[in-house]
Amino acid sequence: MPANIISRLPVRYNYGPDYFDDPRQGIPVEGYHNIFRNMLNNPNISVYLNTDYFSIRHKVPKDCHIVYTGPVDRFFDYKYGKLKWRTLKFEKEIINVEDYQGTSVMNYADVSVPHTRIHEFKHYHKERNYPIDSTVIFREYSAASTIADEPYYPINTDEDRSLFQIYATECKKCENILFGGRLGTYRYLDMDQSIAEALEMYEQLIHKN
Repeated sequence: MPANIISRLPVRYNYGPDYFDDPRQGIPVEGYHNIFRNMLNNPNISVYLNTDYFSIRHKVPKDCHIVYTGPVDRFFDYKYGKLKWRTLKFEKEIINVEDYQGTSVMNYADVSVPHTRIHEFKHYHKERNYPIDSTVIFREYSAASTIADEPYYPINTDEDRSLFQIYATECKKCENILFGGRLGTYRYLDMDQSIAEALEMYEQLIHKN
C-alpha cells in the first residue's frame, strides 16, 4: 500500500479511545441498521435481497436514476483492467468474561499477530444491559481482494489512480447513473464523508431535476 496512507491516522502512545481528533465523534443511537430500516420503510420502496444488479440491469428502465456503489471497474466489466482492493475476513468468538479488552476496537500492528483488530461491540453502547458472564469479539483479518471477495479498501497506488481516471471518464458518459461510496469512486471515505457526499449528490443531481 502507498506510504502516505499513514497520514490518515493519528499516531498516539496512549490508550485514548478516539480514533480521530475530530471534536464530535459517535455512532447513531440505534445503530446504522435502524437508519436504513427507517429510510426504506415506505410503501413506494421495494427491497430485493440476494439480487445481483448485473443480472437485472437490462430490466431497469432507461429513465431511472441509479445510484451505483459497487466496484467501479466491475460496472464496466473490467474492460480497462482491474483495480486493486483489500478485503476483510472476520472471526467471531464468545468468551466467558464480562469485558475482554476494555474498549470497542483494539488495533494490532505487530507482524507476529495475524489479525489487525479485535472488535468488542458492547463498548459502543454502555447504556445497554449485557451479560456479565460472556462477551462477543470479532477478530479482523486483512487480505488482498479477489473477484470472489467483497472489496473494502482501495489500494490506490499511482497505477491504480491512473486506471481509475480512465474509468472516471467513462462514468461521466453514463446518463442517470451516479457512482458513489468507496467502491464507486475508488476513494477511502469515512462514514461522515460518505453521508455528506450522498446528501450533496442528492441536492445537486437529483433534487434540482
